[in-house]
Amino acid sequence: MTSLRQGLRKSMMMMAGVLVFAGLQAQQQNDPKAEAILKKVAAVYQSYSTIKASFTLTTTPVSGRASVEKGNVWLKGKKFRLDYASQEIYCNSLFTWTYSKDDAEVTKENFKLRDNSITPNEIFTIYNKGFRSKYEGPIVRNGKNYDVIQLVPKNPANYSYVKLEIDKLTNKIQRVIQHYKNGTEVAIEVTSMTPNTALADSFFEWNVAGHPDVTLVDLTKKRRP
Repeated sequence: MTSLRQGLRKSMMMMAGVLVFAGLQAQQQNDPKAEAILKKVAAVYQSYSTIKASFTLTTTPVSGRASVEKGNVWLKGKKFRLDYASQEIYCNSLFTWTYSKDDAEVTKENFKLRDNSITPNEIFTIYNKGFRSKYEGPIVRNGKNYDVIQLVPKNPANYSYVKLEIDKLTNKIQRVIQHYKNGTEVAIEVTSMTPNTALADSFFEWNVAGHPDVTLVDLTKKRRP
């Protein structure tokens, strides 16, 4: 069970970046049509101070049955909070706390951005990470019209490319689909989104006093004064 949770967390931490700092993509795109669409997308998310979103994450291996998990994510600048797969992950941009409900244990670590990884607060701004973009064309899914953009990482990564499905009417990202080199596909679909909800900074930090029966494992490195 622990290895499963760790695998799900890794998938989420690598995927579940769609959000809050849009605006630099003009320096990273090489497809004019894709760039024009992403500029509209950026304008939408730049107007939000916070986001709460519900999502469905579907992992489809090359062989075997697809697994589906549901979750919620809250975003505020570089801060995020994730409730997913029997875990809660808190990040105040300095530290992360990963709470395992099954083990009644929370692990605190220094937060560090990793190359070629996607964090939850980037789910809606993944295209800022350093990709070459390509417009693949329009599709109709569930009666709605979407533009599909493929993003190929400029630097080596353990995935080949990412696809974005963008609602033509709202300019919002509906699905993020990550294709791994081993053939696995991980897709996050946004099922609901509420912007500009008041969220205190403390909402993104683990409340020790509120969880007296949970064991804290502190792996943070001491910071020099």
